[in-house]
Amino acid sequence: MKLKNEKGTPFGAPISTQDNGTTPKEKSEAERLFDRIGTKWPVKRPTDPLVDRAFRRLIENANRNGDCIIPSGSGGGYYRLDAEREIDEYAFRAYKAKELAKARAIIDKLDMMEKSFYGRY
Repeated sequence: MKLKNEKGTPFGAPISTQDNGTTPKEKSEAERLFDRIGTKWPVKRPTDPLVDRAFRRLIENANRNGDCIIPSGSGGGYYRLDAEREIDEYAFRAYKAKELAKARAIIDKLDMMEKSFYGRY
């Protein structure tokens, strides 16, 4: 027997077929926040987890398609980088270094898991 939430939907089941559980209302709220992202003031992450997931997905898709949106270093939200500003160049280099370190850590972990799985030490 699967556990169900107060709406009768099994836990972990998507509420709608759009974006892994994000309803149209949450998606439109995320799109509204996304449209406010600029180069001067960061847009804070939403407190609603479903809106936040949709918001971060929009940012990820934008970055994969030529945009350059990063989180502010102080946790104040997301903003677009401006290549003309020296501080943004520094922020981009710092963000890129963090992301590359995360990617290397994931690759190292997977390599060790593979060695462990196949017994190749």
